[in-house]
Amino acid sequence: MRKYIVLVIFLVCSVVFASGCVTNKSTNTTQTYAQDNISFTYPGSWEVVNATSQNAIVAVANPNSVQNGTPTTLVVIQKTDIPAGSDINTIYNSNYATFFNNTNYQRISDGNITVNGQNAPENVYETNTTVNPIQYSAVWLNESGSIYVILSAAPASNFNNETMNFNLILNSFKVQST
Repeated sequence: MRKYIVLVIFLVCSVVFASGCVTNKSTNTTQTYAQDNISFTYPGSWEVVNATSQNAIVAVANPNSVQNGTPTTLVVIQKTDIPAGSDINTIYNSNYATFFNNTNYQRISDGNITVNGQNAPENVYETNTTVNPIQYSAVWLNESGSIYVILSAAPASNFNNETMNFNLILNSFKVQST
């Protein structure tokens, strides 16, 4: 009987030790974009994609989110110069005053967050449609006399699940001095 107890304990320990060696190979790898005087880290499974929006420098997207040839989960980095005599808050407020009056988007929230130690306006909104609405987060940064907008987008039903990926990019975003 004692021999069976030792054998059972040995088998249980073997299973426990073996299960500790078996892992799910879902890795948390990342990639780094470092061009156009900016750098940021993004998820390793994402890809750099063609950025077609106005003032876009680069876009990265989750290739598993492609619908009808277009990714639905992505981050676009845009850059524009701050006109002389203006400031980021004036431009931000003016942009969204007209944006929500002339488009099919609905504001969810408007506030400020801290990015790289500086205060940054953030506007969260979504398409005003009942079929597959897209949610957006636009964070505006004032860097070296230019405005950088980090625009994150995902289906509204999945936006919160992508927050960690969006924050990876946002929290690692840097502008190189020229």
